[in-house]
Amino acid sequence: MFKKIAGLFLAAAVMCSSAAITASAAEAEDDAAVAAADQSGEVSADGSSDVSANGSSEVEAGNVVKFDVKKSGWNNVKTVFCHIWKADGSGDWPDWQTKKERCKYDASTGIATYDLSKTGNTISKSDGRVYCVIFSANTGMQSYNAIMNGNCIGDTLYCTGNQLENPEDSEKKANEAKWENNPDCGPEKKITSTGKIIGSAFPEGESDVTLLATYLVAYYDDDAKTSHTQDLINELKVSPTKVMGAVTDRLNAINSPDKNKIAPAVEKILSGCTDPTAGGKKVDKAQLDNAKKTGNKGSSSSSSSNGSGSASGSGSGSASGSSSNGSNGGSSSSGSGSSGSGSSSTGAVKSGVETTIVFVMAGLMVSAAGVMFLARKKREE
Repeated sequence: MFKKIAGLFLAAAVMCSSAAITASAAEAEDDAAVAAADQSGEVSADGSSDVSANGSSEVEAGNVVKFDVKKSGWNNVKTVFCHIWKADGSGDWPDWQTKKERCKYDASTGIATYDLSKTGNTISKSDGRVYCVIFSANTGMQSYNAIMNGNCIGDTLYCTGNQLENPEDSEKKANEAKWENNPDCGPEKKITSTGKIIGSAFPEGESDVTLLATYLVAYYDDDAKTSHTQDLINELKVSPTKVMGAVTDRLNAINSPDKNKIAPAVEKILSGCTDPTAGGKKVDKAQLDNAKKTGNKGSSSSSSSNGSGSASGSGSGSASGSSSNGSNGGSSSSGSGSSGSGSSSTGAVKSGVETTIVFVMAGLMVSAAGVMFLARKKREE
């Protein structure tokens, strides 16, 4: 009789253990399915898929920027791309003319619509002038760098027909682009390699002072280019002393190894200039020297100078069609981040199953030990 009872007890323990293992496996499958769904959602959010929850390329109604192909005079266009990046060069953004940059193009209206969520970044209405944007087509046409803020969401960019000198290569032209409803944004203001000023809009924190400072840091040892300095000072109506301070701030911000060579060279150039903000008087050399040593303390130049360098490099690269190289790392990094997240979730599920099995096996061992103890006691009696 006792053996039958012990056998039933052991069988019941085995059945309970089997049920626990089955339940754990089912729970693991559910967790894995959720993890896969979450990972799929991340991929869709960063724009790697053109299909959204509502079957449209526009994931969020109104979360778009547009480009007017017809108004821009572009012909034979079949595909339009939108390249957006942070003006200071930070963050991870899609590569040049990849799937994530492809717009939804309506050839009948000539309007190309780009879903901003495809960048993998959150762009909000409250954002300042911290972005740059270029629209391009399969024909090789592309717009010149345009400054963009959060208010540009839903707005339409178009090329005016005005040809600008390419900032880096004076033999090339750039297509000026403006927003229909945001005149404070638009073509990025820069000084070309031949000393001409193009564009009208600055990224957040930039100014005419930092614009000239960036130019002088880039060409401090090129006499042909620095010969335009006085004309640029007059046109921009800036103080040579302020420009010197901005040069120092920028060199400090980027931690330039050539600071002790660049700063004295720029000081020498500016020391022979007059100051239009002081009635055309010769620059005060003592003040100029002090600006070289201390920078423009209390101004925004220090924090924006580094951004100026990044924007200049990023913007110019994009204009010449090589910006995608600068974005490769960002896109790859974003991809591996999603993959890592998925792997982490799967690992957590596996860990839960293994833990459950360990506890079940321990329970079986305790049950078996109990049966053996009772059997021995029965025999002793």
